[in-house]
Amino acid sequence: MKKILILLALLAGLIVFAVSYQNSQNSTLNSAASRGKKIREKLVPELNAAAIRTFTIKDAKSSVTINIASDLKTATVVERGGYPASIEKLGNVMTELSEQPISSKVQIGKGAWAKHNLKAPGDGTEGVGTQVELKDGAEKALATLILGSNTEISGSAQSQNPMAGASQRLVRTPEDEETIWQINNTFFDLEPKPENWLDKGFIDVQKIKEISVTAPKADDSWTIKRDKDTDTDFTLVTTQSAEKLDSAKISAASLLSSPSFNDVSTKDKAAELLKDAMKVKITTFDGFTYDVQTAKQGKDGSDKYFMSVSVAADIAKERAPVKDEKEEDKKKADEAFAADKKAKEEKLAKEQKFAGWVYEVSEYTVNNLLKKRSEIVKVDIPPAKPGPAAPGASAAPAPAPAPTSVTTPPISVTTPPVAVPPPAPAAAPAPAAEPAPAPAPAPAPAAVEPAKPEGDAAKK
Repeated sequence: MKKILILLALLAGLIVFAVSYQNSQNSTLNSAASRGKKIREKLVPELNAAAIRTFTIKDAKSSVTINIASDLKTATVVERGGYPASIEKLGNVMTELSEQPISSKVQIGKGAWAKHNLKAPGDGTEGVGTQVELKDGAEKALATLILGSNTEISGSAQSQNPMAGASQRLVRTPEDEETIWQINNTFFDLEPKPENWLDKGFIDVQKIKEISVTAPKADDSWTIKRDKDTDTDFTLVTTQSAEKLDSAKISAASLLSSPSFNDVSTKDKAAELLKDAMKVKITTFDGFTYDVQTAKQGKDGSDKYFMSVSVAADIAKERAPVKDEKEEDKKKADEAFAADKKAKEEKLAKEQKFAGWVYEVSEYTVNNLLKKRSEIVKVDIPPAKPGPAAPGASAAPAPAPAPTSVTTPPISVTTPPVAVPPPAPAAAPAPAAEPAPAPAPAPAPAAVEPAKPEGDAAKK
């Protein structure tokens, strides 16, 4: 009985200790949750995206600054000489920032910021996050964020949390001190890479009529053309004997059709990036002319490809009159002509803006323009024909190893039997065939008359 009472006392003590510990933990958690800034609905409350004029992203190694026009229709990338930025991408990011809700918060002391990549650029080199800074036209900061590490939302197999396993990102705002916000968004697009913020719209060459490539060496130059837009094959404009274009070696019809580029450099680098460039002139059935320079350069340990382009067009101002054209047909034709003229003028205006820049492109974009003449032509050599046989001579053997072409039938060379003498008897060989003893120093013996065939003896 005493043992049972002791066990009950121990059990009661354990229960009291567990309850006390749980209460202590709850008190600590409640205290942590109540410390710091009060949780709010949005990450950047009351952000007016329309007021943003400068947008900067920076980390420990690189940065990008985008200036936004007051009409919000255009923007430029400072690190790329003021090249147009993607206004669509920029608008999406601004909307995302202004509407981003907060999921939860944690308290992280300044000493632990480096562990979570929450330090601002310039504050050492380790543990630096990505800083996003938004300013208005007067250079006043509208919002500053430090994007830290990504964290995974925890959840067990029995968890009912639909977000379990997804990624969150820690975000620090300077005014919120050690209160760090957790958001259900990794902000993948917010990278300090200037090339990722460029407007990637580019030229679009259609209905090619002629392509002329001038290489640094004249023998490597070439020109091809086609007579109609519906023709699938191009032909060499100047050819040597038996030379033809090898269509399998070049895709001419789709050349520079909807190309893209990876990065851009200002014109002052053209001499370096376009050294020994191929000079290309492309004309189209629509009256557009593209003057292109393209080159391959060894850069940063690998081959890179560069090109520049200028565009001109010959656009008819009026439609040629048609004799005896009905008024209704004339009206439709005039409307179609006006629409086509407007589309060409808009295309020209857009594509002329690409002049004065050097574009880094993929090998696939320009590989056909970098080919030498010898790489796109083939030579058709006809098989040699045998010459006529000499009179009385047998025919020359044919190229194919056919026995009948070189074998002469026996009957064509056999003489009648009566004209062939029978073989000589074995007993009467010619005297010259027998060895004679060495002659003594005496007069030579008289000549011996050779044996005559039996046929001749009978005649006598």
